[in-house]
Amino acid sequence: MRARAGALTILAVALALPGCTSVVRYGDGLVAAGTGRTLFTRLPATVGGTAGFVVGLPIDVLVFVPAWVYFQSLPRETRDPVSVFLFSSFVLWKVGVLVGAPFDAVESALWRPRRDATDVAGAQREAIERDWDARGAFPVYPVTPIVPPPDGSDGAPRP
Repeated sequence: MRARAGALTILAVALALPGCTSVVRYGDGLVAAGTGRTLFTRLPATVGGTAGFVVGLPIDVLVFVPAWVYFQSLPRETRDPVSVFLFSSFVLWKVGVLVGAPFDAVESALWRPRRDATDVAGAQREAIERDWDARGAFPVYPVTPIVPPPDGSDGAPRP
């Protein structure tokens, strides 16, 4: 009876999860430099991912023969040797990257609000963008305001 209840609980939790795509994207963002995360987050995530990959290599070696049989059964045009022979290493890389998640939580709670507070205010940003548009800074992609500014002017910067 307990085993059945446990199995039903696991099934319910699995069906309630949205999928692993969002987790994989989040993990990729933990190690990417262009996401605005500091080394405080990226370094542990990268170390965890690398450790996961290294742990997965012996598993890949152990399952080489079944992986070879599966690889040979695939049509030639859809064969991808890396995804077949290093599957467990890549899965464990993605899991290992999540070591950076607690660091990301601390960074987003303590560091990012301070850094974002020094960002240009919305009105200042709009004024800068209007100035760039008036100077022709982006002649290939002109931006035309759809809504006039609330002060009733035409929105063009004044010298």
